[in-house]
Amino acid sequence: MEIFSKIRQPVAAGALLLSSASFASYAASAAKTAIDVPNAGFEDGCAGWTGGASMSLDTNVFHGGGCSARLDVADPMKDSVYITQLIPVKGGALYEASCFVKTENVRDAEGKKNSVGAGLIVEWADSKKKWIQAGEYACGRYGTSDWKRMVCNRQMNAPEKAAYAIVYLTLRATGKAWFDDISFAEVQKPTLKIFPANGASVSNNCPLFSWKPLPGIRRYEVEISSRPEFGPGVSRIFDAGGLDSFRLEEPLSPGVWYWRVNSKGRTDPDVRSFTQTALRELDMLAPEVLTKACRITSPEETVTVRVKDSGIILPGVWFRDIKGRYAGSDMRGVRSFAFAAPSGGWPRGLTEGEVVAVDSAGNRTAGVFYLLNTPKPENGVTVDSSGTYLENSKRIFPLGTYEVAPKCMAEVRESGLDVVHSYQWEFSQDDKACRKYLDVCHASGLRAFVGFDRGVNSKNGIVQGNFSHVARRVGALADHPGLFCWYLFDEPEIPGYFVTPDRLVEFADLVRALDPYHAVVMTTWASTMNEYRRTWDTHWTQAYGNPASVVKQVDEHRRFLENDSPITLLLSCYDQRQSVARRKGVKPDAAKFNPDGDQMRAAAFLGIVKECNGLWWWVYARDTDEYFTAAQDPKVWAEFSKTVREIRSVRDLVLADGPVETGTVKDGDACVEWWRKTVNGRRLFVAVNTADHPVSVDIDLQDGVRKLDFRRYEVKHNLIDTQSK
Repeated sequence: MEIFSKIRQPVAAGALLLSSASFASYAASAAKTAIDVPNAGFEDGCAGWTGGASMSLDTNVFHGGGCSARLDVADPMKDSVYITQLIPVKGGALYEASCFVKTENVRDAEGKKNSVGAGLIVEWADSKKKWIQAGEYACGRYGTSDWKRMVCNRQMNAPEKAAYAIVYLTLRATGKAWFDDISFAEVQKPTLKIFPANGASVSNNCPLFSWKPLPGIRRYEVEISSRPEFGPGVSRIFDAGGLDSFRLEEPLSPGVWYWRVNSKGRTDPDVRSFTQTALRELDMLAPEVLTKACRITSPEETVTVRVKDSGIILPGVWFRDIKGRYAGSDMRGVRSFAFAAPSGGWPRGLTEGEVVAVDSAGNRTAGVFYLLNTPKPENGVTVDSSGTYLENSKRIFPLGTYEVAPKCMAEVRESGLDVVHSYQWEFSQDDKACRKYLDVCHASGLRAFVGFDRGVNSKNGIVQGNFSHVARRVGALADHPGLFCWYLFDEPEIPGYFVTPDRLVEFADLVRALDPYHAVVMTTWASTMNEYRRTWDTHWTQAYGNPASVVKQVDEHRRFLENDSPITLLLSCYDQRQSVARRKGVKPDAAKFNPDGDQMRAAAFLGIVKECNGLWWWVYARDTDEYFTAAQDPKVWAEFSKTVREIRSVRDLVLADGPVETGTVKDGDACVEWWRKTVNGRRLFVAVNTADHPVSVDIDLQDGVRKLDFRRYEVKHNLIDTQSK
């Protein structure tokens, strides 16, 4: 999801005790292996490249050799704006791409996609050469300029399912652009290893390995070898998941050991060694504290902590100088320990401390533990097994929007919306101010979904692994009646603030442990989104295009999620093209606002037809000059509000128990999507024309097939009392 440009800043390196010089030396040590790009300088004409009528060869203008490719674009809505080639890649490997670009009179202009000027784009395709994921843009060349090298190298990790890189030489604007000397290379980047230090002596046969995560890598493998060359018979490979540390559970013999941290498609070129001095037969594997957090609702409750240990004798476990009482174990040998409330009861609010576990061999672990003591909220919101939002066990179909200032809440409530949000809390750790925001929400008859500091500005948020901030925010707000749900993270796949699925699962589990009375939600994208499935209770699917693309997006996400996740539908109520133009100084025109009222209405009712569990609109943001939104024009806002109230008028029947029937009827390439439900003799029928032109289709209305004529993006819905017939 887009966020305002004023908070678009690069993420700093993780909070590790490493000097900038150490990190720089690792970055500089990355090696590159050139990959052949057929006809990289266009000396063989167009061979190997695909381009439309806008492409030509120029023997008078070139960077190297004696030829270049040129794009002449007069109208990016009609003209071809790309020259492309597919280059074989290894899934998971890291790459760099570059080309030289020269421009003449390149001007911003509206096209089928946002104008990015001239430059280079790299995206990814599978073994069938089908697009699977976006990559990086190195664009922005406007005006008239001489040759300049444009480079894509920021987190250019090929997805694991990628078999090809799609190289786009592009002119998404008007004017002329020349392209020459394209290069592509695989980058062998070392993993910055922290412990054991190179050459260190370690007296532990089950050592802990830790490293600095590489951007874009989702899972790691720790490879340990008795010889520096590694290989079969001398090395073992262990799956470390998406975290930045790994505890070995199989004892190592005394001696010199070599290690590196690989990932799929990438072998770590930097091998480190250490000397292990402890006897192999000694039990040196420390207990693992599995319980990281606990929620209680009264001071006298007993707190239970689970501990895993390989020893036969039960370990001793302490929290705040209280020794836990053994309370049983499961089939996997995980032991539970009960902690009775201290004299005077557990403190109110959040308690941050440690659980210390010591086994019979003297191995000791101190695990961070968060205990939250606060009453159960009266209006908690969860998601049930059917994927429906529940408020105090009552089904609800929430309607919400993003980026609402306190002064605007009355207007938003009057429109019929239920839930609001502010990006401020995703870039701040001021929980007192956030609670005041919830105060205003609740007083206005609204609730808010609240995020966490991502670590973009503070450099100490979720990206950097700041669990304490997340625990404190939940502790400060979990009891507030204005809280709707927790917005864990937004698009963790994005370069710049990438978070692995395993790391986000840890955060989601922490939030759920401290607050089981509010749902956890996420937005993700791309075919690999299901790797993050455990991080949310309902997925928020962004479908910001026209009605036909809304249907396509929901169907695609359901396929990616293997039909195993509820979906909340996120729709557009801002003009994307005019927002881009506005940031370049062009005054927006409300008469040309897109999506118009009919399109917004059709998209909203598709949320019902496609059986989503709620609707959100991006973005309200009335006072921003970064975007042009529905809230900024009275006529557009009136049309939007009318649609919201119309959805409210039918949602009780949408939520009622009863069988649902859906279908799709075509008129040529155009589709009408329909939905119906009958409950206690009342039938609700909804049909949506997803096409931008009139259509005529035959639909079975249960009492007979009828021909229905639809205007552009028209929605037809009616409530029929079937018992009166």
